[in-house]
Amino acid sequence: MNEIDFFQNTTMTGEGDLLRPTFDWVFWLFMLFNVFAIAYIRTLHPRYFGVLFRTGIYNRQLYQNIQDDLKLNGAGSVLLTISYFNCIAIITSSLIFPDSPVWVPLAFLVGIVVIFLLKYSLIKSIGYLSQTREGTSEHWINHLIFFQISGILITPVLCFTHFLSQSVQYRVMLMLAILVGIMIFIREIQSFIRAIRVRVSLLYIILYLCTLEIIPLVVIIKALVK
Repeated sequence: MNEIDFFQNTTMTGEGDLLRPTFDWVFWLFMLFNVFAIAYIRTLHPRYFGVLFRTGIYNRQLYQNIQDDLKLNGAGSVLLTISYFNCIAIITSSLIFPDSPVWVPLAFLVGIVVIFLLKYSLIKSIGYLSQTREGTSEHWINHLIFFQISGILITPVLCFTHFLSQSVQYRVMLMLAILVGIMIFIREIQSFIRAIRVRVSLLYIILYLCTLEIIPLVVIIKALVK
C-alpha cells in the first residue's frame, strides 16, 4: 500500500474510513457562492451582521431595524438567503442520500426554491384573506432574518468538515440539521407571538403551520429514520 492509499483509508483513530474519493464540485460551487455572499455584505455593509443578529435574537423594533440598517430587498440580502438554501440542500442530501452523486444537492436546491416560493405565496394569501398584512409581513421578514443567520453560521462549519472523514461528516450534518430545527422553532415562536398580537385568525395560523411547516418536517424526519 502506498502513502496515498494509506491516508485515504486511515483516520486519526486508525480505523478504516474513506475520505471523499472525487472532487465534489457542486459542494465547492455552493460554498464559493456563500463565501462571496458573506464577503460582499461584510464589505459593503459592515454593520449588517450586527443588526441582523440583534434583530433575530431580541425580535424587537423589527421595522425600524430594517429601515435603518437591514436592506432585506437588497442584493446582499438576496445572496445571503440563497446561501442558506445552498446549506440546506447540502445537509439534506448528505443525510438522506449520503452516497449519492455529487450533483444531487442541485436537485434538492431546486426543490427548496420551489417550497420557498410556495411558502411566500401562501403567506401573502393569508395576509390578504385575513386582512392582517402587517402580521404576515413581519412573519416573512422573520423568515429572511433567520435564513441569513443560519447561512452565516453553517457555511464555515461545512467548509471545515468537508475535509474530515465521511463518518464524522455525517455526525456534523446531523448536528447542523438539529441546529436548523432549533432556529426554525425559535422563528416560528416569534412569528406566532406577533401573529397573535395583530389578531391573525387562529384558523389561518393552523392552516399555515400544517401546510408548510409541520408536514414537510415530518416528511424529512421520516426520510432520515428510514
